[in-house]
Amino acid sequence: MSTKTKKNKQYASIITVLLILISILAIVSIKKLIPIYSISDRTQKVLKKSQEDDTVFAWLRVQGTNIDYPVVYSFTEKFRNEEYDYDYLWTNSNSTTLNDRVIVWGHNIRNVSSQPLINQKEFNYFENLPSFLYYDFVKDNKYIQYTINKKNYLYKIYSVSMVDKNEFSNNENMNKEDKEEYIKKTIEESYFDFDVEVEPNKKIITLATCTRFGGSKDVIIKIDGVMVDENEKVLNYKVKKKKQYEKIEKTMKGDGDYDKEEA
Repeated sequence: MSTKTKKNKQYASIITVLLILISILAIVSIKKLIPIYSISDRTQKVLKKSQEDDTVFAWLRVQGTNIDYPVVYSFTEKFRNEEYDYDYLWTNSNSTTLNDRVIVWGHNIRNVSSQPLINQKEFNYFENLPSFLYYDFVKDNKYIQYTINKKNYLYKIYSVSMVDKNEFSNNENMNKEDKEEYIKKTIEESYFDFDVEVEPNKKIITLATCTRFGGSKDVIIKIDGVMVDENEKVLNYKVKKKKQYEKIEKTMKGDGDYDKEEA
């Protein structure tokens, strides 16, 4: 084979590799610009359910899960007596307009261990919320949709943590100082570092459910999100593991012990 032919083959190989790299970069770039969540209108579902029961006033949908339920006001006789004949989530606020901080609770009956299952189709209520304790799940699922007062609102997750139930904040209308402190604390407690800027003037949402992670009945899994601006693109964003996640991750793999005081 002549020297010229060898050089031509080398050039062809280099060009082929460059074209492959350019194609990969183009695909990655395009993927970054594609919305990872699309709002699915729930206003009519709220209307229909509220006609069946006037305690229904909102709806919650969580990306990557089958969490797609009506929300009811908890401080009613019907709720306390568990007379509902449909699946529901609940909030302790009876406001029919959007609060500065929305808090939504749901039952977790079957997925309470230190090795929670991920996104099981047969699970109900908030039983799939522990999926967010897994890094690989969080990387692709970061959005929460809340529908109230004939409008669909979108939030992006900025914190995933577990807290003692006695330390859980139930404040839904904080003053500026309290809200700044709450946001700071939830970011510090989060097992993941989300590439999200949380400004105190923006509305936030908290999803909460019980667990027995590590054997304690007093631990709550908590997901916090901040509202997406009206014209903001719904794109994926970076997330990294934090130091405090190591013990949680080892425990879920069966390699470590969970100390709830360090959660």
